[in-house]
Amino acid sequence: MLERVTPAWRNAILLVLGVLVLWFGWSVRAVLNPLIAAYFLAYVVHPMVLRLEKRGFARRAAVNVIFIGALLSSVLIAGLFLVQGRGLLGEISRSDGLASTVQDRLDTFVNEHEGKFQWLLDRMESEEELEANGADSTIADSGEMDFADFSSEMMSRLADEFGGGEGVTISKAGKVGWDAAGSAAHFVAGLFGSFMALATFLFLLPIYTWFLLFELGNIHGFVSRYLPRRDRDRFSRIGHQIGEVLSSFFRGRLLVALLKGLYMSVFLWAVGVDYALIIGLGSGFLSLVPFVGAFIGGVFAFSVATLTLPFGPALLWTVVIFGSAETIEGYILIPKIIGDSLGLPPIVVLFSVFIGGAALGIFGLLLALPLTACLLILVREFVLPPLAKLADET
Repeated sequence: MLERVTPAWRNAILLVLGVLVLWFGWSVRAVLNPLIAAYFLAYVVHPMVLRLEKRGFARRAAVNVIFIGALLSSVLIAGLFLVQGRGLLGEISRSDGLASTVQDRLDTFVNEHEGKFQWLLDRMESEEELEANGADSTIADSGEMDFADFSSEMMSRLADEFGGGEGVTISKAGKVGWDAAGSAAHFVAGLFGSFMALATFLFLLPIYTWFLLFELGNIHGFVSRYLPRRDRDRFSRIGHQIGEVLSSFFRGRLLVALLKGLYMSVFLWAVGVDYALIIGLGSGFLSLVPFVGAFIGGVFAFSVATLTLPFGPALLWTVVIFGSAETIEGYILIPKIIGDSLGLPPIVVLFSVFIGGAALGIFGLLLALPLTACLLILVREFVLPPLAKLADET
């Protein structure tokens, strides 16, 4: 049918169809999210499948080997986390657990070094006295009511609100209780819905990924078939380069998080911190969220370190280990692993991270490197050739 209409009408119809497809995809995005995530995961894993095929594996055998390896690794890591996590949860849940231990260590540290901090304690006490005197004078000047007067005033206001000044009627009170119960039920339903959505996502993600690893070539061939013939090879080459950049970035980022986590686990264990494995690896993968993840991991590691170390050494070793890990990650691991995989010089890596953080905040720090690499590919393909042609003109 489309071949019978004029090119203008054909393009208009295709445009409308494209808008409808995008609208439909956005409407059912909750269903498409696992499929989209599985496509990116399959694209990241696909080079490993090709590498095994070059070693003589069939496609099905290569995919199954990768999935079995990932499953065994996940079970091993989950078991280690479960063993240490149970003990750590027990420490946190005890009445004299983590928070109490941190407070006791802090009090002991302050008492041992009271002379060094006496000026600070005196200043804090004087400020507290000034604030107390000011609060007392404010209360006296304003004639603030005592608790009985406050309770009477609140009951009077509630009566005016619900009963028009004639007291809170039973029906109004029942309506308030019913509304509160409805809000609680809505919250529980929303929480249950979010949990089920996450469980469904995690269940479908490996299934979709397994099937897509067999169909990636066909999908890319189908898309390439309907690109304009004149620029088909060029667009395919650019898409392949951008895909390689993105997959290399995510593989490198996970490798950096793993190496950083192992580094912190080893040194936390060496200085005598309990639950070093779960704290180190957890902090390493939390660092995928720049700054915020490292800060949360450092605070938690220091709190757990106080279970076995005095306050001063716990603080010192936490700062040294996490500070050195951040330095190694920022100046060695990221430029070397991610920079080399993206084809970016170390100075470009550091500069793009700073620019991304200044422009987009945390998300800019996270996405700066792949965006920079993709931008350089597009500039190299679409901007530099016309500039070179313009420069060569007489």
